[in-house]
Amino acid sequence: MPPFSKYSRAGVADRSLHRETASSASYPDASMPMLEALVCEVHAAALLTATIASAINSFRTTNAPLGESALRPYVPGEPAIVSVLRNGMLETDLTDDTVRLVTQFFDDLAPSRIVLDQYFAEASHIGEERAATLHLLGLSNIWRRACQDALLAVRQLHHDLRQLPAQYTSNSNLLNNLLQDAIMGGTPCIDAQGQIELPDLPQRRQSARRTVCQPCKLTCNRVTSTAFVRDVSPGGFGLERVPQLVPKSVVQIELPNGRRFTGVVAWCSGSSAGIRFTRALLPNDPLLSG
Repeated sequence: MPPFSKYSRAGVADRSLHRETASSASYPDASMPMLEALVCEVHAAALLTATIASAINSFRTTNAPLGESALRPYVPGEPAIVSVLRNGMLETDLTDDTVRLVTQFFDDLAPSRIVLDQYFAEASHIGEERAATLHLLGLSNIWRRACQDALLAVRQLHHDLRQLPAQYTSNSNLLNNLLQDAIMGGTPCIDAQGQIELPDLPQRRQSARRTVCQPCKLTCNRVTSTAFVRDVSPGGFGLERVPQLVPKSVVQIELPNGRRFTGVVAWCSGSSAGIRFTRALLPNDPLLSG
């Protein structure tokens, strides 16, 4: 597998943590795909949070701290599925405590990104070494706190992983160790040369898959109904809230922005379905870049 440092943040998260949806047998109930998508996004953000904290912790022991070009690709953002979770629109059986801890994790990433941006701005004027010295305390405190929030979210979701493939539990255990190490001032995601090196977590998708979380119009056999696009990969959509579909049926999907896609039903289970595009998306398609 190529070094993670060659990927964008989106590529890092998807290639490290996500699993290719292959068949309906993977999902015994309709809520599970959304649960899996949420777990993937939380695990991805937790890994990236540990990465940034590791890099900041390394400022204490290096004369050449990492700057914006090295760190920016690993700064965790907020995926669309978390906004849906906040609005109470995510169809899962998550407890109130789980929702609170997951949303708190992403809420607290916002001030962490602001402090990091202040370091980037300062470094562009006075150099990375001096800026790292000036901002070390603030950066260290806020990103270790972000790791603590990530740890709480990962541990809380751990109870729901029994519904998912066993590799997600392995991910959770590994992330638990990484985050604790970063909280204690360690550098678990930094190699011997002082460069970022992410671990290859046990559960990952074979192709990039991005969370979309948008309503759509689904047309099959000249009948149009509303559905929900869960995620997208270069090869197709993962859908929720679909009517009864038959595998190999041809469907058309229209997004709120007017974009239309034609595909074939690859699998269906209850109100969930996978659609394979008749023409794969280009690598630079906006849907794949976040």
